[in-house]
Amino acid sequence: MAPAFDHRSYQGDEGQHIELTGEVTRIDEEGGRVTIAMGPLVTVDIDKIRLVEKYRPPKRKKPLRDMVD
Repeated sequence: MAPAFDHRSYQGDEGQHIELTGEVTRIDEEGGRVTIAMGPLVTVDIDKIRLVEKYRPPKRKKPLRDMVD
């Protein structure tokens, strides 16, 4: 059985692309940094990230079933 991946001890390689998934908690426009909550708080340069909005399905204009009067 393979050991579980421990993200806390992973150092990564310089220049390696990784995906951080979490909620943006703070934007420092003067310093050009963004803090993301993904368990621990992670701060990265604002020019190194791409903001993706959560998927929200379209709202229905007509109910799925007929309305009972």
